[in-house]
Amino acid sequence: MAGSKYASTGTQNVTTPADTVLGITGTAAQRLWCHFFSLSSYATPADNAIFWTLQRYTAAGTSTPVVPVALDSADPASVGVSGENHTGEPTYTVATELWENAVNQRATLQLWCAPGGEFVCPATAANGIGWQPLHASFTGVVETTCHWTE
Repeated sequence: MAGSKYASTGTQNVTTPADTVLGITGTAAQRLWCHFFSLSSYATPADNAIFWTLQRYTAAGTSTPVVPVALDSADPASVGVSGENHTGEPTYTVATELWENAVNQRATLQLWCAPGGEFVCPATAANGIGWQPLHASFTGVVETTCHWTE
């Protein structure tokens, strides 16, 4: 896919109910195509299966802004925005889970989308996608990295 490519990372302590680790948000003028993401934890290793959900939202919530980094330093600043460590959750759209999976805390998961199979944020203000981890008792820190194309 042609276009400029960007990266953002997010960190969050796992909580119940789930708090969003990373959200990427398009604009009315720009869609975002997420073509790669990774999930990991840098808490003390243990055998915890963290349940991850990637889901669409219609309002970005309140988070710490993360400045997207251009993967090619010659590209302009990203039109899309991202945020981590949400203190006010995005408004998730019911039944729009794009991806769900349980990942052991000791593992790092990388997901590369096949061309044409990217997760897409619509060209609608404040709409995007967010990553949420969930575990009943584990409260360690997890991290998500996302690469997208504009």
